[in-house]
Amino acid sequence: MPIQALNLISDVTYIEAARVLAERAMTETTTSRDRVTLMLRRVLARAPAEAETDRLLKSFQVQLDHFRANPDDAKRLLSIGEKRNDPKLNASELAAYAMTVSLILNLDEAITKQ
Repeated sequence: MPIQALNLISDVTYIEAARVLAERAMTETTTSRDRVTLMLRRVLARAPAEAETDRLLKSFQVQLDHFRANPDDAKRLLSIGEKRNDPKLNASELAAYAMTVSLILNLDEAITKQ
């Protein structure tokens, strides 16, 4: 499983999918909690538990702090793939949400059909 996770987290298709879903969440909702809920619903096809949302919000905040301190990292992440980002969206915030979606895409529940 670790090799599969490494492949998913670094695959251009998954990175771009994470970016696109993050952008959609930013344009369709207004709060961080609503955005994380939308992302979880889209990937897992179910409503998230409050504890899941809280953990992802904490992770999002860590990512946001990183990208605000390192805007070149956000720029590099957002340049991966063919689709260009909406220039009206904050790059650090979009990158942090994209990393949050990437984390969701790597959950066993998202990868494995049971």
